[in-house]
Amino acid sequence: MASVKKFAVAVLAFSFLVFVVLFGQIPALRRGPIGILSRLIRLRIPELLIKTDDICTGGRFSSSLRNSFDYLINRNHPLILVGSPNPWIFYLFLLVASELLFLWPALSKLPAYHQGLAICASISPLFFTYKAVSSTASTITRKNHHQNMRSYPYDHVLYQPGRVCRTCNFYKPARSKHCSVCDVCVAKHDHHCVWIMNCVGKHNISHFVCMLLSLSLLLTYGAYLAYSLLSKELQTNASGHLQEGTAANNNKHWSTGLTWSQYFSYWSWALSRDIGTGGVGLLALLTAPLAWTMFGYHIYLIWAGMTTNESSKWSEWREYIDQGFVYKWVGEADNDDFARYSNHDAEPGVDWPIHSDQHIWRSEDGQLPDATLGQDGRPKSDPRDNSPWKPVYGLHEIENLYDLGFWDNLEEVFLPR
Repeated sequence: MASVKKFAVAVLAFSFLVFVVLFGQIPALRRGPIGILSRLIRLRIPELLIKTDDICTGGRFSSSLRNSFDYLINRNHPLILVGSPNPWIFYLFLLVASELLFLWPALSKLPAYHQGLAICASISPLFFTYKAVSSTASTITRKNHHQNMRSYPYDHVLYQPGRVCRTCNFYKPARSKHCSVCDVCVAKHDHHCVWIMNCVGKHNISHFVCMLLSLSLLLTYGAYLAYSLLSKELQTNASGHLQEGTAANNNKHWSTGLTWSQYFSYWSWALSRDIGTGGVGLLALLTAPLAWTMFGYHIYLIWAGMTTNESSKWSEWREYIDQGFVYKWVGEADNDDFARYSNHDAEPGVDWPIHSDQHIWRSEDGQLPDATLGQDGRPKSDPRDNSPWKPVYGLHEIENLYDLGFWDNLEEVFLPR
């Protein structure tokens, strides 16, 4: 019983730690306890350790650790998972080994329809992982740069026209980002995923979302099957282990009439009789919430019409708004007054379902912009009290040009333009 408790606590602690590190930076959590704990783990504790190492070893240990971490997380190597044609090792081993450890003894005990479902549920994450790993269609090259420049319009808030990627030496398309790990510009960049050693972008975000969904379903279904098999084992074969007069001896559910202490004691006994089914089932039960959380977060991003990268950018804008540095034009003006860019190569026309006439100004010092623009397309300061530029008090006042509504956003994920 003690070993089961230790295993469960260890898995829960690890899952919570991963959740804090991954989600502590999102806007909804970054200012709460989760965000504080995330900064403590990611920033404060490493800073303290680095200072201690500087005193003790002159920084040699932290330098070696940093290089090792960079290799493990930011380099294509077989220890985690790399795209074809290199081998999949850690992730593939963890997934396949768990499936085999569970299915090998359990498959013969399952009815035919559960056997088919179990096999399909086991194969689906592998298929979508392979699709997410092997996809390179989101990489922006000189051959497809022209097409990617016309995929999304510049919103003049998160993305400005005329920005040149210093590495790739071409204009950055709207919603793109240069990945320092992959060393390429990625169309509709979401994030770089260490588990697939590839960037999640315009053409593989659908595979990534399906991978998260299929993995979440697999973990949930695996936990259910493990519970069903072990509960049947307790109902059928645990009469000698159960006390006289308990449910197993009265043709009732085996747990009827048991105290919580007895209940968990019997589960520990069942797990010890079938380590493969019990151990993998318990692991699935404890990690399924993390997988569902990651899937749910990406569904939220789709609903909001943004990527993980854009979520971070909007979070920065929220901070500027809180500081009183963001203004919105509420007056009337001719289009010529706000002609931001005249270079059609840098800002080509895009066939986009919605159009935004908003004009947002982010000040560096909180000063009001002028009603007219300078030669560089940036407003000048305006000391007048009746300025048509009014302060923005929340992100809800700024239109997200890329939010087409949930169903159209979902279509954009699975059938990108």
